[in-house]
Order: sequence, then C-alpha cells, then structure tokens
Amino acid sequence: MTIESKEKGNKKYYEEIMYISSNYYIFKKRPKTKVHSLINVYRLDIILLFIMFIVLLFIPSISYLSAIPFTMLFIYAYLLVEAKYRLREYLKSSDSIIKIAEDGIENVCDNKLSIKLPWEAIEYIIINKYSICVLPKNFSSVFIFAEINTKAEIYKSLKKYKKLDLLIDNSNQYKE
Repeated sequence: MTIESKEKGNKKYYEEIMYISSNYYIFKKRPKTKVHSLINVYRLDIILLFIMFIVLLFIPSISYLSAIPFTMLFIYAYLLVEAKYRLREYLKSSDSIIKIAEDGIENVCDNKLSIKLPWEAIEYIIINKYSICVLPKNFSSVFIFAEINTKAEIYKSLKKYKKLDLLIDNSNQYKE
C-alpha cells in the first residue's frame, strides 16, 4: 500500500519527531512515553539552570559551584539554537511517500532517496499526537515518520500484513 504524507510546513509534527529522534532509548524501553516539544524542553532546562546559577552565585561558601550550571547553560543554549535551526530546515523539506509491503516499510523522498526497514528490524510503530513513528530495533537503522492523518491507511496495512502486534497507540494520552 502506498501512502502519501504531506508533512511540509507542519511545525508541531517536526517538533514531535525531533523529540523522538533525540530520545530513542527512552522510547525503546518505554514506548508509551508522552512526546513533548524538544525546543520547549530546552527552554525549560535553560530557565532552571539560570535559576540554579543565580542561587549558587549568592551562597558564599559554595559560589564556586555556580560554574557548573553556567557551563551547562551555554551548552543548552547551543542545543536550543541548533534545534531551532534543524526545525527551520525540516520545514523546508518536501513531502514523502510511504510504501508498506509484505517485506517491510519504505519511505521515498523526492523520488530519489529511499529508506527501507524490513519487518524484522522494526521494534514498534508508535502513534502520537501529530506523528506516527516506525522505531527500529537498533540505533544504526533509520527512523521512518508519517503524519497522523495517515493513521487509518497504516492501520489497514498493518492488519493486512498481520503486523498489528508492532503498533502502540499513544494518541489517547493527548486528549484534552
């Protein structure tokens, strides 16, 4: 089955896949983990590190320890800038086509680049609020992502190939 994914320009979709990509091992151990915005996580870390820096700076006996959160503050500021840059580049990318077949799942971008994961290499297929993630068994493989509006087609394909045991639906965690 061929599914066309039109994710170009969807900021929340890309924030979600950046969080999943950077937290691979968490999702491998606990696939029902709730997804957040990676940029918002970095912002919160920066605020907490700044508060810790200020508090340690005004305690005379341990003020020298303020260098630790100060250094980490710069590291997280860099990570925030890098994540924003990556997000801006992702928003420019074109749409993709996902092909689900008897031997696995393939993602084709721009009719040039093709990424394929056989069924044996797939750990989970996780449905989140804005994205569907095909999580590989090992980190050396690539991730395949699709927009949430392709959920029905993906579900139908997994049922057809008897691979529903790979599916984990986290979308009920995001009900408001």
